Amino acid sequence: MLWICSILLAACSEETQLRQVPLENADGAGIQQSVAVDYVTKLGLIQGHLWVAAQLVEAGLFELGAKHAKHPAQEVYQELRPFFLAVGSQGFAAELEAMSGQFTASSTAEFQVSYQAAMAAIDLIIAGVELTDADRLRVAQALIEQALTEYRAGVIAGEVADLQEYQDARGFVEVAEIFVANNQDNDQRGSLLATLQAAKTLWPSLNPQQPLGADDSALVAVLAALRATQDEGS
Repeated sequence: MLWICSILLAACSEETQLRQVPLENADGAGIQQSVAVDYVTKLGLIQGHLWVAAQLVEAGLFELGAKHAKHPAQEVYQELRPFFLAVGSQGFAAELEAMSGQFTASSTAEFQVSYQAAMAAIDLIIAGVELTDADRLRVAQALIEQALTEYRAGVIAGEVADLQEYQDARGFVEVAEIFVANNQDNDQRGSLLATLQAAKTLWPSLNPQQPLGADDSALVAVLAALRATQDEGS
């Protein structure tokens, strides 16, 4: 039975810690669903970072973008190796590496190609995990929980105190929206997407030059809606 390596976990940040549980079911038939959801959440966190990086590159903010592209490789990717082994995936280290040297004005086009390749590679891995609607909402909820944590660290009294945390939060909301949009329940999907759209107003820009003048209540509302949906389905 495959176990998540505690050494890998210790090397990663507290915000992305996984439970130390077996990757396989007791009968060895496959990955436990709860663990699969945890790993897909980690893939979502990486996509959130990369989405922010791409947005910043598009805006010509190459140095800021580079921080987000390197962050997931350093803090999250190592934790995914047992998962890749369990599902027979090669991962996407090559795609991340291709992006690493493309944060200049002269390589913007190349960056976009590498970015799309990395996102597609992650999408392909996620597609290979059999997620139910409830699973997708659990992933979305975990991403929003992390977004709220990052937002509260990044924005204090309406002022941006930590720009990178503020940006991280926006990326996680973007990816959470994708998981909600892939929900097959039309009623749930429409209501949740509306609350997510409202929450996006917390980010008038990824590099704001003025005080934000807003609190995190719109993001709290998204989390409450996701939790209520989970309670209804339990």
